[in-house]
Amino acid sequence: MGLYDRIQNAAAGYAGPQAAASAADLAGSLPDGAAIPRRDTIPLSPRFTHSTVEAYIATVGLAPEDVFAVIPELSNDVAIAFTFIYRDRPEYEEGRSRWAASAGT
Repeated sequence: MGLYDRIQNAAAGYAGPQAAASAADLAGSLPDGAAIPRRDTIPLSPRFTHSTVEAYIATVGLAPEDVFAVIPELSNDVAIAFTFIYRDRPEYEEGRSRWAASAGT
């Protein structure tokens, strides 16, 4: 493991607690019952590669009116993952399970 890998691992170690603290701050600042959009970060699918976004949307069954954003995560200007921010619905759980079972393959 090189220096670059150690730096990335250290950054990832900080990101989890920071994300949890941010989510707690957000939840504490909103009125009771306010919907907090779901955030899923999906690595590029080995099978679908350049169609990962389309494959995830179709597999989960996301309705266009529920999707707020799809944000690429870049490494050296190349997309390595996508973050989907959307209004969650109970019917999406089955689609997320299908995606997880196939891991996008």
